[in-house]
Amino acid sequence: MSVPRTRNPMPDWIEEPHPHVEHSLISFPAKHILLVTINRPDARNCLPVGATIELGALWKWYDVEPSLRCAVFTGAGNEAFCAGMDLKERFDILKQGGVAHEYPSGQFAGMSNRAGKKPIIVACNGHAHGGGFEAILNADVIFASPNATFALPEVLRGVSALAGALPRVFHLFGNHRAMDLVLTGRRLSVDEAKEWGLVKEIVPQDKLLDTAIDYAKLIASLSPDSVIISRLAAREAWETGVSRATMRGQELWADNMLRSENAREGLAAYKEKRAPVWKRSHL
Repeated sequence: MSVPRTRNPMPDWIEEPHPHVEHSLISFPAKHILLVTINRPDARNCLPVGATIELGALWKWYDVEPSLRCAVFTGAGNEAFCAGMDLKERFDILKQGGVAHEYPSGQFAGMSNRAGKKPIIVACNGHAHGGGFEAILNADVIFASPNATFALPEVLRGVSALAGALPRVFHLFGNHRAMDLVLTGRRLSVDEAKEWGLVKEIVPQDKLLDTAIDYAKLIASLSPDSVIISRLAAREAWETGVSRATMRGQELWADNMLRSENAREGLAAYKEKRAPVWKRSHL
C-alpha cells in the first residue's frame, strides 16, 4: 500500500492549520479529503498516550475545518493498522502508580468513542487489535486488506476493552458473536469480518488506500450538509437503538439544512439537469 512518508505542506484551500502531530502523517490527497496515517510501523502502529491525545485534537480540528468533508484513516506499512495501546508505556505508567487517564473524550486514537460531525473511512492495512479494533468499530465505513485481522485480546493481558468496544460489538454482531470475541480474545479473520458486516470490501494491499480515497471522494462530492445530517441521524439510531432518535437530528438541524444554500443548489441542479456545485457547510 502506498503511504506518504513525509508530511505534506498545507494546501492553500485549508483555512486553519491542523494541530501539531508527532506520531501520524497528515496529507490531503484531494480537495476536501484528509488522510491520516499512523506512522509507527516498527511498533505495529501501537499508540502511546501522546499519540491518542494528538489524534483527539486532530479529529476535532477536522470537524470544524470548513474545507474538509471526509477523512481516511490508515496505518503505515503492510502489517498492522494499529496493534492497540503501547503496552510497554502503559506498564511503565502503572509501575509509577499512574493510570493514564489523559485520553481525550473520543478515547483511544481520539476515535473509539468519538461522535464527531464528519465521516471517517478506514483503510485497514493489517491487524487491528485492542485499541486499534476499538477505533475501527466506531468508524463509518471500513475497507480492509486480505491480511487484516481483528481482535480484543485484553482478557489475555489481564485488562478489559473499556474504550467503547464492548457495547459496540454487542450492537454490531449480537450477543453470542460478541461473547465469542470478548471472552476468548481470539482473532476475527477478514473474511469473517466481511461476513459479519464489519468490512465493506476486502481490497488487495496495493489498491487499498486508493480505493478508500476514491470512496471518500464520492462522499465529498455530495452535499456536506446532507452528509452531516444523515450521519447524525443514523448514528443516533445505532447508538440508542430507538427509532425516535432519527428525529432528533431533524429537530435540531433540518430547518437549517433545508434553508441552506446547498439545499437550494441541489434542487436547482436537479431541475436544470446539471451537476451541483456545493458550498461550505455552516452546520
